[in-house]
Amino acid sequence: MSDMYRVLCVVCVWLLFHLVCCRNVTYVGRLTPDCVTSYHRIILSRRVPPRTYLYFHEAMPQDQLSRDGEEPREEDQDGPVDLQWRIVGGRQVSIKQVPYQVLYGMYCGGTLIAPDWVITAAHCKDKEKFILAGSTQRSQATKYMICAHFLHPLWNTTHLHTHDYDYQLVLLEQAVPVTPNSRPIAIGNVDDIREGEMITVSGWGHTKYKQRVMQDIVRRVRVPVMAHEICKSLPLMNYKTITPRMFCGGYLNGSKDSCQGDSGGPAILHGKLVGLVSFGVGCAMKDQPGVYSNIPLVRNWIRQVTGLPL
Repeated sequence: MSDMYRVLCVVCVWLLFHLVCCRNVTYVGRLTPDCVTSYHRIILSRRVPPRTYLYFHEAMPQDQLSRDGEEPREEDQDGPVDLQWRIVGGRQVSIKQVPYQVLYGMYCGGTLIAPDWVITAAHCKDKEKFILAGSTQRSQATKYMICAHFLHPLWNTTHLHTHDYDYQLVLLEQAVPVTPNSRPIAIGNVDDIREGEMITVSGWGHTKYKQRVMQDIVRRVRVPVMAHEICKSLPLMNYKTITPRMFCGGYLNGSKDSCQGDSGGPAILHGKLVGLVSFGVGCAMKDQPGVYSNIPLVRNWIRQVTGLPL
């Protein structure tokens, strides 16, 4: 293919992308020649190849799935675990236990929902050019370039809360190989998110509030879903204005939580994705639980953008 032809392809796809897909919403994309094929499939043909891989909950042995997020057995661990290492209050794990976990850029989390699609938080912004995946250690993960960012069209527009509709989809230039270290996860159901259910949250984020160093080893913690009414009754205004697109998770005494750098990362229930880390006030502080964006509520939007048969 000549360079001129490749340029024309990019221009044509860019125009079709904005006319057919975006309407009144501008999505951000690099539209390199290597991305043209994906855009043609997604925007013009709307063709989705048959799924040839297993989701996380399908590949995970049932006995391991039932104890997902519990303290790891000795044979599951990569090495010694320091009880003070935490995602706050959590433990070091192998990426094989959280193979859907990725880094969006260097400072946010994300989740593989297909080999070439990642979901993360809109507040992590649409400027990052790559994700990192496939390794327990952040420093050894493989880089995959991003083709385009799709912010939810209602992100931060309802004036109900600054983090309302905190969703972002990311299309990758090349698919992440499906291996024990990198595997997409299915999306759960709205009814799964109930008070008292234990969600599993993971990431390479800070272990202390305002700590300036991301962790190199991925960590995981389990926290309970908090009743919507209890969360809205907490003293700080950030909680009084949470919307139906959000749910709270954590302990009122503040013993466990997600933290900075975990934003956009997954909240898992029964082996499926139900939320992503949206915001918190401090980390693991009393009466200040983490707040998560409800993923099953926007399943239709995810289908519309990706074409995936979710």
